[in-house]
Amino acid sequence: MGLLALSVAWSNLAAFCKKHVAGNHLLNAIIVGAFCILSEEYVMGFDFQNFGIGLAVGWASAYGVYRVRKRLDAAVKSVTQQASTARNFATRSSDRRYITDLIEFCETSHLAGQFIHLSEIVVEPKFLCAPDLPHSSGEEEDIDEQDVFNIVPRIYDHPYLHTPYFLETIGVDDLIGSNRALAMIGLPGSGRTTAMLSIALRSLGHLRFEKPRNYVQEQLDSEEAALNEKDRAVRIAERVSLEERARQQLSDNIGITFDSAVDESAIPLINRLMPIYIHLAQLDLNIDEFGEEADPAEPLVRAIQRQVGPVTARTVPRNIYDRLSSGQALLLIDGYETLPENEREQKLLWLNAMLMLYQHNFFIVAAPVHGYGTLTQLGFTPVYLRTWSKNDINFLVDRWAQAWPKINAGKKRRSPAPPDENLIRRAKNNAHALSIFEVTLKIWASFADDVELPGIEGWFYTYIKRLFENSKDFADDMISNNFALAAKSQLDKGDITQRNLEILAMRNLNLTIQAEVTDGEAGKRSKEEEQIAKTQARVIALLLQAGLITERGDGHYQFKYSPLLAYLASLTLKDASTEELTEKAKSPTWRLVMPYAAMHTSLDQAVRAALSSPPDLSQEYVLRIARWLAYAPTDVAWRGPLLSHLGNMLIAPTQYPAIRERVTSALIDTRDPQVLFIFRKAIRSADPYIRRLACLGMGALGEADAVRDLVPLLDDHDSDVQLAAGFALGVIGTHEALEAMVEAYMRGRERQSRALAEAFADNYEEGHAILYDAIEDPEMMIRRSAVYGLRRIDATWAVIALYRAFLEDEQWYVRSVAQTAYQSLQSDDARNPLPYPEVNMLTWLVEWAAQRGESIPAGEAGVQVLLKALQEGDPQIKTMAAKTLGRMGIAANIRPLYAALRDRHDMVRTSAHEALADLQLQIGEPLPAPI
Repeated sequence: MGLLALSVAWSNLAAFCKKHVAGNHLLNAIIVGAFCILSEEYVMGFDFQNFGIGLAVGWASAYGVYRVRKRLDAAVKSVTQQASTARNFATRSSDRRYITDLIEFCETSHLAGQFIHLSEIVVEPKFLCAPDLPHSSGEEEDIDEQDVFNIVPRIYDHPYLHTPYFLETIGVDDLIGSNRALAMIGLPGSGRTTAMLSIALRSLGHLRFEKPRNYVQEQLDSEEAALNEKDRAVRIAERVSLEERARQQLSDNIGITFDSAVDESAIPLINRLMPIYIHLAQLDLNIDEFGEEADPAEPLVRAIQRQVGPVTARTVPRNIYDRLSSGQALLLIDGYETLPENEREQKLLWLNAMLMLYQHNFFIVAAPVHGYGTLTQLGFTPVYLRTWSKNDINFLVDRWAQAWPKINAGKKRRSPAPPDENLIRRAKNNAHALSIFEVTLKIWASFADDVELPGIEGWFYTYIKRLFENSKDFADDMISNNFALAAKSQLDKGDITQRNLEILAMRNLNLTIQAEVTDGEAGKRSKEEEQIAKTQARVIALLLQAGLITERGDGHYQFKYSPLLAYLASLTLKDASTEELTEKAKSPTWRLVMPYAAMHTSLDQAVRAALSSPPDLSQEYVLRIARWLAYAPTDVAWRGPLLSHLGNMLIAPTQYPAIRERVTSALIDTRDPQVLFIFRKAIRSADPYIRRLACLGMGALGEADAVRDLVPLLDDHDSDVQLAAGFALGVIGTHEALEAMVEAYMRGRERQSRALAEAFADNYEEGHAILYDAIEDPEMMIRRSAVYGLRRIDATWAVIALYRAFLEDEQWYVRSVAQTAYQSLQSDDARNPLPYPEVNMLTWLVEWAAQRGESIPAGEAGVQVLLKALQEGDPQIKTMAAKTLGRMGIAANIRPLYAALRDRHDMVRTSAHEALADLQLQIGEPLPAPI
């Protein structure tokens, strides 16, 4: 066979695949693999780079092709797909300068951006969708449709209770779908900016998210590699047959046809958009410059021009306008939370104008946990950035360990060698209930082993010093003096200017502050003032050079990282009076500062003032202080009394469930080992709800000592407590914990076994191996439960196991649930976050109104019908109405919700309080506690 014949054969093969086997990934793979074997003698020396898509390079077997079928899907399908991809690239080629600048910006605008590209260490961000609205007042939800993790409370402003649990999440690719306006909600330091930068890189095809080790897959690959060529071919053929039969069976059962037609839509939507990243602080909405009738895109374009190179700045406007006009832009809008209060309304008006005029584009706005309702009322759908679980943190540590020689290369007195196992273990240990920002600093401090101060403060202080290692103008005392004053200036004034820094410095020196000095009057300054001005100019230059601040324009600056801003500002409180500390503790602007102040400043009086303040509806004044304990010295006088107070709030006989949930979450915030004893007391409560929360709290602590307390609760008479105990044991993950889980799993309580199977899916080593064996177990219920766990594992072996269960299991009860799982995997529609429907589209409300001979109009009049349902419906209707009002953020008339707190039915009172707590979070202001 000559080279020409080989090319012809390849063309014929591609045509055959397109006609007969398109859409069948395994069959494509086996044919390509077989073709590579047949043409082996021509492989060596052939220029595959110029040979179309070059599929044969480096593929050891067809199974290897199958394993990476998603990444190579475009190459495997057909030449038509290549043309589509080429068209997509061609449309982007005119934007190449902007794209090059954007990639460089995204790769370097993170904590370690001076030393390593983001794509080399990033862990894929995951998101929680907003809770569903109540949808039925009639039948009980089928057990197969239930989300077993619904027993885990989601407290978004105190997220470390739900963080360790394997909640259903969506990834970056799933964000971009039918919903074109999303509010990405998270706490300061939760990684919202990094998530946006990752989304931009992913959209540009510059980033592929790595995945953690899959131990079962590694073992199977090892076994297959040991087979001879003939046996391996037989095994591959079996997998081909399995997938083909599964597809055919699904088609026969429910009428699904797997259409393999190739068009541009085969390219993921996220890769058909041009990302545009903008920080709202850099957006100048000066009416004098743009006029009142200006296109809202004009200030956006101007802001982008300022952040790119001069050549790009000349070419980028037309490209951006073209993208916006054609609905091909992905706008990533950052910085809303850091805006001064007096700028937010203007920026919201701009956002609204952009949404109205360019509604066919995609918008993602970084939003705060407190007060995000202003964005949802504009039409943004909330998605919650998930804080990192133990698995996420461990994977991040592993990625840092791999990149460490590059990060550490060339540093004085340091070795570029990878960190040893002890350092890696140190980085992974005791990382629960830390923000992503703090976890990153912890990893860096562990590997560098250069921390000068103890605890969390050492991570921050040493991080700043590292950035100035090669600077001759930097001195250590600048951190607590000049940098701290800059942080204070931003919190008090909204941003940083040289003049504001000069004023603060003169006040510290008890100098008389003159009126504003213009450039023409600069000579009138005293020598002291001139020296202060030079010093503050140098401070700004140093902070800019280190990437710690960014310029808003016209000499105004902001710190890039909120936690770093808070830490530096806390240093200005070391000598503050008790009155000032008490006032700062009440200020929303200084809310993030106080935990860091607890590291070095006595806050006894501020704690007493907070505990004696009139309570708000969510008890946030008290719960906020719990976070201070995570940073305070172990011997602070208020530690014991505060923990005792929180423990009493948890088990109080009369307490709203929402408060119990928030207290449990706040106890995790403290990172205090004594919290385990509070939960031990709580699991003895007669109230199953308290026992459930105590179990979940023990799991979130991750203490191995809690296993002996949790194991008996696997047999609790309340099924939710059983599930909570099992989930907690799964998070702790010791050998003893897993043994107890397996025993409970094998007992065959259907709901519990399913929940434990899903918990096993989050344990990459032992848990996956358990499910691998369980799907072959003789007991039908064990196999059925295993399907739920396998459905949540993103691995080839798990998909193959589902094929077999769907096609070959002898029991219909197993095959049916495997079919559902397999069908969900085959669906091309990701679980995109969907907006809530309008009130007049709520089925249960329409039915209730129809029974009364009424209809539901659109708009505000429909909300009045919902309020009437809250006031006049039966208990079930009232409950659904209350939950709907809270989740939809309908806060215009909350009096009926307060009235519902006096309803004689407990379920109505509970739902009304939950709704008010939701509204307080969205409004961002405290609501009065019920009397």
